[in-house]
Amino acid sequence: MNWIRLKRSFEPLPADTLAAKLGATLFTPDQVPNLEPEQVAVLLASDGWSAGIIRYNPLWIVYNPRHAPARYESNLMHEIAHLLFNHKAVGFDSITGLPKRKQNNEDEATYLGGCLQIPKRGLLWATQRKMLLPQIATHFGASEAMVKFRSNVTDVPIKC
Repeated sequence: MNWIRLKRSFEPLPADTLAAKLGATLFTPDQVPNLEPEQVAVLLASDGWSAGIIRYNPLWIVYNPRHAPARYESNLMHEIAHLLFNHKAVGFDSITGLPKRKQNNEDEATYLGGCLQIPKRGLLWATQRKMLLPQIATHFGASEAMVKFRSNVTDVPIKC
């Protein structure tokens, strides 16, 4: 793992930093080369999608610029998790052009993405310092919903 400095579990790992270490280029829909104008318009007008790996070599990830910064972090970590699991698309949406995946793959990526964003040891560190839910969310660049999710799956109780 010489490609990334090992971090302490309580140090935030920004998703774009990890994406860069993995060689990914991040795009909003209007920045994707050769994307049809109709697809760009649909993607830019919609909150109904988060992000997707649209190319593997070189690695390209498109993300929804309408989402809040905390959601952006979660979206990218989810896509990075797909990459780490070597999940492949099972097809593409004919309207958006985004990849489709199996539900099992989505569940795995949701779990690992959350681990990347807020490791269990990081959550324990925060609770030992008596940090409250909003403070933990801010520290890790996460949404409060993501902190609650991680609390639930790790059995680390947090205080609101």
